[in-house]
Amino acid sequence: MSNRQPIMERQSLSISGMTCAACAARIEKVVGKMEGVHAINVNFALGKGNVTFNHTTTPVEHIMDKIKRLGFDARVETNLSATSFSTSVECNRLRNRFILSACFTIPLLWTMVTHFKFTSGIWIPGLFLHPWFQFAMATIVQFAAGGPFYASAYRALRHKNANMDVLVALGTSSAYLYSHYVVFHPHPAANGLHSPLYFETSAMIITIVLLGKWLEAMAKKRTLQALDQLHALQSEEAEVLRGRTIERVPLTEVVPGDTLVIRPGAQIPADGSVISGWSAIDESLLTGESQPVDKNRGDTVIGGTVNLNGTLHVRAEKIGSHSALSHMIQLVVQAQHTKPSIQRHADDIAELFVPIVVSFAVITFAAWDFVFAPGDFGEALEHAISVLVIACPCAIGLATPTSVLVGSGKAAQKGILFKDGQHLEMLHQIDTVLLDKTGTITEGKPKLTDYIADGGDEASLLRYAAAAEAHSEHPLSRAVIAAAESKRITVPTASGFQSFPGYGIRATVEEQDVLIGSARWLRQEGVPVHEMTEAVKFESQGKTVLYVAIQGRLSGLLAARDSVKATSVQAIGALRKWGIDVVMVTGDQERTALTIAKEVGIRSVHAGSLPDDKVRVLQKLQQAGKRVAMVGDGVNDAPALAAADIGVAIGTGAAIAVEAADINLVRGQLTGLTDAIRISRKTMANIKQNLSFALIYNVLAIPFAVIGWLEPWMAGTAMALSSLSVVSNALRLQHSQ
Repeated sequence: MSNRQPIMERQSLSISGMTCAACAARIEKVVGKMEGVHAINVNFALGKGNVTFNHTTTPVEHIMDKIKRLGFDARVETNLSATSFSTSVECNRLRNRFILSACFTIPLLWTMVTHFKFTSGIWIPGLFLHPWFQFAMATIVQFAAGGPFYASAYRALRHKNANMDVLVALGTSSAYLYSHYVVFHPHPAANGLHSPLYFETSAMIITIVLLGKWLEAMAKKRTLQALDQLHALQSEEAEVLRGRTIERVPLTEVVPGDTLVIRPGAQIPADGSVISGWSAIDESLLTGESQPVDKNRGDTVIGGTVNLNGTLHVRAEKIGSHSALSHMIQLVVQAQHTKPSIQRHADDIAELFVPIVVSFAVITFAAWDFVFAPGDFGEALEHAISVLVIACPCAIGLATPTSVLVGSGKAAQKGILFKDGQHLEMLHQIDTVLLDKTGTITEGKPKLTDYIADGGDEASLLRYAAAAEAHSEHPLSRAVIAAAESKRITVPTASGFQSFPGYGIRATVEEQDVLIGSARWLRQEGVPVHEMTEAVKFESQGKTVLYVAIQGRLSGLLAARDSVKATSVQAIGALRKWGIDVVMVTGDQERTALTIAKEVGIRSVHAGSLPDDKVRVLQKLQQAGKRVAMVGDGVNDAPALAAADIGVAIGTGAAIAVEAADINLVRGQLTGLTDAIRISRKTMANIKQNLSFALIYNVLAIPFAVIGWLEPWMAGTAMALSSLSVVSNALRLQHSQ
């Protein structure tokens, strides 16, 4: 019997036709019960859905069919930039509907001056008071501008669902149809006058709701600016060297291995490595590095960055969806699609809201028609309409996703990529931060400062060490190789290379077994190692010491100094100021670690930690009730990054570390962590403000509507303003520091 786990596929869907959070909750509830569907998150604010499913048992086509049968439209999202375009289209469509509705509502609104004593003296054209004229104006608004409300409400009810459009359709139809009946069946009321008409009520509600939706769409468009900026970095064409000619081709025709010609001022279209040429590259939009970075043969370049002066020939390596830029965009979108747990509670409330509101409206109508104003059908209807309109759960549905949308976009602008919206929610709860040293606190670009050979032949020691380190990607390895190159030492080719993360490396150089690593590891490998006086001195200076053994005999040591990042002291100081415990956990020697820790203001240090040791330190803190974030950049940090409550990868680090982490600091600075925590705190505070306002608004407003203190047009205005205020509050995050 096979124990193979089903292969889960993740797909992004574009979902149209949703009008409130109840729609999103309905889709999640129904699709989530489908066989083979592992998880689904629907974002009402974005009009998107992320579904994780077993393609073998449930193809994505079946999922889209299920969503369509619920009354919505769904399609596979293949172009991430389409979100901004579709939002612009939606803005224009809503604007046109609002203008149409407003033009025919204004004459009806003019007639409302007769309702108030202080405006009764205002002149009104006699035509505007004629029932048939009002009927004509209201009919255009009701069915031309308001037609989509009916279509959406019909689809919802057909599939046993109730959304915001059901409330709008019920409220406006009640006022319109009652007034329609009075026009065609006029009869004097008890006071001798004809029964009042409510055409202006239905028309105003539709106009105000459309205005609110238009303003919401424009606000949503603004929240997508961060994504737009990233999309703008993606090239559509590239110049490719084919034989001796240079051809300009669409980027889709470029394949790995092609030679790209990057002229001065051009945007680099794909990730790759420089084959020939020299230039300075502006990487500020991706890495935040304000100074141009020099690139020579062998250096890597990132797609989306700008070549400033010289012409480069670049070998294309990662193109399109495989590029670093595309990965960044995917992470931003993914974070905006997923839901924090607080939003799920809001969705549960929104799903029950519409049926409850309809019940309240029926009770309100009955109470007024039979108790408070017996026989006055018009007044009872008016109060019931107010309840229907004012209780629309738009603000509840917009409260969380809009804040997450803005917060994650703001983070992306600062080079902080959250893999999931839940991580944005959790980060502000962190009370302990574990920091790796090399590449995290320090630059990760050490320089070999000293090397001492046991037999005095230092050139030979460096020659063997550089050969053994040639296949390693560790920063210390690069320091050794750079030192050999600067001394113009001819480095032989090594074989049998093995890397032991947290320990050291082993290789065969000219048939000699070479070990380079910590003293403890060499002893474990059977090499007699005595502590050298020079090593103690180097470590007390904050240098990292590597011992070198050749053919089982200690042959010397290497000392490298890695400078502390200028921003590390600032970031660690901010964390401590916020009451967050900061702990250094490093594989480096204790004296070196303590020296660096003192320099940056860290009091708790775990030195000589192997990958498993880092996990044990982390788990011990978790067992003590701490919520721990691990920050690292190396292969040996990956297990701890995966085990932490929040794993934070320095974006300049190893790919496996970035993959294991929950947050990626693209700019490679610890201040990115403090920025991320600040954004998390402000986003969660913003969400709580929005939800509190939306819920309190409904709790307080419904009673006022029930007792008749709010007319329908006032209720519609208040409902639209509540949604707008939630979106506006979320947009404040864009301007936060």
